[in-house]
Amino acid sequence: MKIFCYDLMLAQLWAQRDPAPNLLIHDSTLFDGVDERQVALALELVARESEQLNFQYICTLNSDMIPRTEFSPEFDFDSFVRLRLTDDEGGNLLGVEF
Repeated sequence: MKIFCYDLMLAQLWAQRDPAPNLLIHDSTLFDGVDERQVALALELVARESEQLNFQYICTLNSDMIPRTEFSPEFDFDSFVRLRLTDDEGGNLLGVEF
């Protein structure tokens, strides 16, 4: 969570500069071993911050790591999902099966 906070702080500072990357990317390993409640709060926080400061946040998560029961009632996680990769036909990235 320290890395998450540090990265978010950098994104907030970048948002005040021009030109700026306006992009923050995290892999699911960032939240490995973190309590579901903290993950939910972090995702809600970065959603608010990225909308207010106009930067894009990308996070890759396995579907079993999404803390759906911990999100606040007004937070619609699925509205932020842009790509779902699956093991079946057509659900893989660039036609590559893993």
